Amino acid sequence: MKKSVIALAIGLLFAGSIAIAEPVHNPAAVEHTKQAIVQGEAGKPDGLLEHAQTALTHAQASQKAEPSVHTEEAISHLNAAVESGKNGNATDGTVHAKKALEHLQLAGKPAEPAKALSHIDQAEEHIKLAITHGEAGHAGILLEHAQTALVHAQAAEKESPNVHVQEALNHINATIEAGKNNNAESGVVHAKKALEHLEMTKAKK
Repeated sequence: MKKSVIALAIGLLFAGSIAIAEPVHNPAAVEHTKQAIVQGEAGKPDGLLEHAQTALTHAQASQKAEPSVHTEEAISHLNAAVESGKNGNATDGTVHAKKALEHLQLAGKPAEPAKALSHIDQAEEHIKLAITHGEAGHAGILLEHAQTALVHAQAAEKESPNVHVQEALNHINATIEAGKNNNAESGVVHAKKALEHLEMTKAKK
């Protein structure tokens, strides 16, 4: 009996230490992203790359421990910053690091009570992100967000069949194909059409 009590106490202590450790990743990601910006603004792509990679590791750990749409977007920008650093492009790397920092800081703020987003809301959010990245020429990241938007749009269609959701699905699928073909420009065109239909769906409610 005494052994089981001790084991339980150790288990609770261990679980508590994990819970305490989780929030550390966001501040660490913020700090390394700031350092990446400093290095990038100094025209040092290697320094930017080193800190962006470390920030990415912490952001991914933070996302695993406490999923957030802002951390997810920060990870996308950190990946882009890493690629820029590898290509010796400190200027673009700095731009992405600054965007990542904005989202990391938002993710680090205490969550405000809010109702859960509907599948339509989440599909719309990811399509907007797909458009943003597509317009920046990031076909791979456009593809990621379009695929996530597709999952939510399909769930919305299953819950409540709607002609606008069906049309949005067609355009999201076309966006995905464009992303796979590394055609960001065409992907943006279809993503914008999908967004129009998703917004029409919400307007009809």
